[in-house]
Amino acid sequence: MTAARERIFNLPIVTKTLIFALTAVQFIVAYGPPEFAQWLLGTFAFIPARVMIEGGAEYATMLTYFFLHGDWTHLVVNALALAAFGTPVERRFGSERYLLFLAASAFAGALFFLALHPYEIAPVVGASGAISGTMGAIVRFAFTPGARLADGRRSSQAPYDEESGSTSLSQLPLNRQAMFFLIAWLAANLLLGAFPQAAGVSSAIAWEAHVGGFLFGLLFFSLFDRRAGAP
Repeated sequence: MTAARERIFNLPIVTKTLIFALTAVQFIVAYGPPEFAQWLLGTFAFIPARVMIEGGAEYATMLTYFFLHGDWTHLVVNALALAAFGTPVERRFGSERYLLFLAASAFAGALFFLALHPYEIAPVVGASGAISGTMGAIVRFAFTPGARLADGRRSSQAPYDEESGSTSLSQLPLNRQAMFFLIAWLAANLLLGAFPQAAGVSSAIAWEAHVGGFLFGLLFFSLFDRRAGAP
């Protein structure tokens, strides 16, 4: 009897579906009728100035910008990041909470960008804000003792909640691995924002949306975590 083999792309359902949806939208934008592609970008991209001036239904673009990308490279980078960081978060939160978490992280990323650039007219697109939320969430549980990324040594210098298997915000400064990831992530995004050419990108990177999503995931992790006892 042949042993069952582990699938190479063993992604949970929401992450897998979203990657498919992002790819489908990019295919339409890249190869569909130019007029339709322009309509998609003009209707669903997040444009801060339009939100500030028109309000109303324009607030929905603070969610829909998630599905649009500047080009195939932008999409591929985000799809790989979503697979890598979204998978452990979805498995921990469960599909429904994870989907709500991604939506909230995307909105938080757009809101942070809006606060800093309220009358920016350039469209903001991409799933990076929401993906950054998953990275913020990972800081709270992936570096706790027993987790794959954690140092296996049990130490009073890295306290954590044994019941939920996560690190609280008050304990976080004592977790060296988590703090190193947090600081390195923030530094890298600030540098990419200041020098996008270093990443081979000619246009500006909306690092503010990344930071907004990341902070949401970091600060509100417990609201979505099933192990924290949330209803």
